Order: sequence, then structure tokens, then C-alpha cells
Amino acid sequence: MPPAVRASGLTKHYAVYRRPADRLIEILSRRSRHKTFTALQDVTFEVEAGETVGVIGQNGAGKSTLLKLLCGVTQPTSGTLQTRGTIASILELGTGFHPEFTGRDNAGLNAAILGLSADQVKAALPAIIEFSELGSFIDQPVKTYSSGMYMRLAFSVAVNVDPDILVIDEALAVGDGHFQKKCIDRIREFQEKEKTILFCSHALYYVTSICKRTLWLDHGRAMRYGPSVDVVHEYERFLLERDRSHPASEPAEPTVTPVRIAEIEVLDRAGERSREFRRGDDIVVRLRIASENPAQPIHVIVGVSRSADDLQCFAVGTHQDGLPPLSGRSEYELHLKLSDVPLQRGDYSIIAYVGDEHAMTAFDRRDLVPGFTIASDRFDIGLISVRHRWDSAAVGASEGTPAARR
Repeated sequence: MPPAVRASGLTKHYAVYRRPADRLIEILSRRSRHKTFTALQDVTFEVEAGETVGVIGQNGAGKSTLLKLLCGVTQPTSGTLQTRGTIASILELGTGFHPEFTGRDNAGLNAAILGLSADQVKAALPAIIEFSELGSFIDQPVKTYSSGMYMRLAFSVAVNVDPDILVIDEALAVGDGHFQKKCIDRIREFQEKEKTILFCSHALYYVTSICKRTLWLDHGRAMRYGPSVDVVHEYERFLLERDRSHPASEPAEPTVTPVRIAEIEVLDRAGERSREFRRGDDIVVRLRIASENPAQPIHVIVGVSRSADDLQCFAVGTHQDGLPPLSGRSEYELHLKLSDVPLQRGDYSIIAYVGDEHAMTAFDRRDLVPGFTIASDRFDIGLISVRHRWDSAAVGASEGTPAARR
């Protein structure tokens, strides 16, 4: 079966003028008065019929431009774009709505634009209005609507005209949890009917949960197109590296201190250097500490934080664990074994401190960013995974159906 969407070398340039009058001057003088902004550059991908594909990237990456091209709102500068079937879209809030018209009028007008006949529009309106849950506001001008109400109406129209291809651009970013659930449920229904969906969102959990494959755009170029879990994970790592542009394994400035952390590295249970682990693996942190004053007693603290948001996961210390302080040498090597680490998929930083005999004064701090990665084929919610068991038993039944998972 031919693909529902096929893009080849898709490129879109915009002419940017310093002031509106320059456009007229350019026409009259036939001399360029604009700069060219490239929103998309040589993007190639295919979407199979019935497939749900995510589109991710930073603001300004070209996501909305791509979706507008798919919907025919604008035309490509070069390249080819082919689509099969009718397309319904939820683009920027309010796109296609007349602010002076009521919600009811705009719903009917948009349904007609999407190809419904007058009789079909009349038949579809009750379902559109019911799904939107706008109540009496449906007969108010949409210029009085909040962003959430705009989204409700736009989504209601798009999913009730039975399109072959549904294009969603950040529609779930506004609205309450109740309506977001309705939207997700309707998207699931579309998937069961084998409708084609292109879903653009910054909510990466939604992307991995809903989409089979994902297209990652950056500065108008396709960075990767493949299984959602893999692409989203690579995108998360890209964001982390962007935010952590300075190598953290080396101190930004050498510190003047009698005791310092000379080296820190991560090892697997076999003692080999490693940066990637699976949930439940043992992780070993090796520290080498240099002391200019061997008589100075020291304690060590090691913490682990989630790199994406610096959320502290846990910390352990020799002082808290009741170990005597280290002393009497100019160099120490410590191995900290973290057993059966329950952290979920993601990148994690290691922060190490070396302090005095009371663990009150810090002599030195060393950050390892990223310290290690927990890899997984799943996109789980939360920070850690705990051993758990589900037991399902109907009321009055003698036996349940247990299900356990690590």
C-alpha cells in the first residue's frame, strides 16, 4: 500500500523584510531588500497508512512549518510532498476561526472547509458540540474564548469529520486533565480505526506512548527518524548536552584546597569503565583523592541527580554511614558500590564532595555530567522502579489473577 505521507527533499524558505515598505521597494526596484530564512531544509520521510508519527524538536525547529505544509496552508519552496486522503488539522490555536463568529458557526464553517456537505455538517454538529463541552459558550463569539476553549472547539471539529489523516500541533498543551484524557481516548480510537496521525508535542511522554515512530527536527533539518523510544532518548541527550555545554568532568577553575578530588569515574560490576547501564545493575564510582596534609581527616559524600532537571535522587556519605574518617595518607582511592540501582531510564549526574572530619566543611566538589545513563526499552513514569505485585480478584471470587513485575 502506498504511504499516507511521502516527503522528499522538502524545503521551505521565507523572505524576511526589515520593514513592510521594503517589500514594495523590492518589487519596484527589482533589487533584493530581504533576507532568506530557511524554516525547513531537505526533509525526507514517509508515514505509512494507519501509522502514528510524532514530531519533536525545540522551538523554531520547523515543526509547525512542516505541519502547515502537510495541511496545504503553505507551499514548499522546493521538494515534493504527497498525501493520500482527507486531512483534518489542529494547528495554532484559532487557525481558521473567525473571531466574530460564534463557536457553532465556526464549527460548521470549518467542517465545510474540510469537505463535508451541508447535510453532513448538519449531522456532525451535535457530536462536535457535545465533544467540545463548551455549553452555552458555543453560541458566543470565539474572540471571547480562552486558549483552552479554542483547543476544545478545534479538536472537536477535527476528530468528528472522520478524516483519513489527523494532524495535531501542540493541541494537548492547553486544557484541563479531563479534556486531555478525552483527546487521548479519541486518538486511541483513531488508531484502532487505522487512521494516520501526525502528532507534534513537547510532552515527550505522550510522544513515546502514542507514536510508533518519531521525527526529530532541529533548525529545519531532520536529525533522526525512527522508533519513538530511541529518537526521544537521543533528543533528551541532545538537550542535556546543550544545557551542559562545558565538560563537567574537569573543574572550571582549579581550586586552592588542602584536599581535592583528583579523579572520578564510573565502573561496571566487572571493574570496567562504563557509562550505560540497565535498571537494576550495580554501579561503581571510583574516586581518587589527593591531600597536601596527610594529618587532615576527611569524609566523602557522593550524590546522584537526574541530569534533565537536577533533581537529587539520593546521596551517601562515609560520615552518615558511621565510617571513621580517612587520614594519614597523601592519596586515597575509594570504590563506592551502588547495588541494584532502581533508577528509571535517563541520564544522571554524579556530585562528589570531600570534607573535614565532621563532614561540615567541604574542601572540594567534583561533578561528573553526565555520569551515567540508564537505558531501557520502556518510557516509565517517575524516578525509580520498585518491586511490586498486582493482585486482581472479583468480589466473591475465591482466586485472583496475580501479576508481579520488578
